[in-house]
Amino acid sequence: MKKRLHHNGAFIGDFDSTGDDMRDAELVSKLLAERGLSQSPTLERSMFNQANSFAEASADIFEKHIMKQPPNGAAMSPFVVNTTFAIELFIKTLAMQHGKKLHGHEIKKLFRKLPGPGKDQIDRQLARLAGTSKWAGGVKTMHDLQKVLEEIDTAFVDWRYLHENTAKPLKITFTPTIFLAEILHAACAENLASPVNVTP
Repeated sequence: MKKRLHHNGAFIGDFDSTGDDMRDAELVSKLLAERGLSQSPTLERSMFNQANSFAEASADIFEKHIMKQPPNGAAMSPFVVNTTFAIELFIKTLAMQHGKKLHGHEIKKLFRKLPGPGKDQIDRQLARLAGTSKWAGGVKTMHDLQKVLEEIDTAFVDWRYLHENTAKPLKITFTPTIFLAEILHAACAENLASPVNVTP
């Protein structure tokens, strides 16, 4: 079967699919290399991909364990840890996209250290998504977003080590936390070009 290969939106050519995805991937890599289009993923792309992986894992946990009736309370910690780590990685990705490397797990501190253009992108995505996202809830302004950051500031560490301090009260509000991840994903994606597209 013939498949079409596109790179950054431009048609490269057709190739004969082997029917094996791994072998097809090798063919695509070879075709791109022959045309001087082969590139290793950037650090920013790798970070973004990893953030997406954690976000997708948390979405899976949310849908399969928390949204079901009755909810599985044991899924809370994995959901929070995966979601807040995805948020952390999205913030660090956005910072790298604007030339700044961030360290640590405290979400408020990371957000505060974001370069101005990165915060501007977040503000644009917030304005764009506030009226359309099912997760927006009451989050409409950067001030509203600051409240979400406050709530999840140390959640990655707190929920990961919950077994060590069971007396500490912990809180997570699902909708605004998921919305924050959605906004950050969109802000990072703004800066990334789509590399390769293969269609039958």
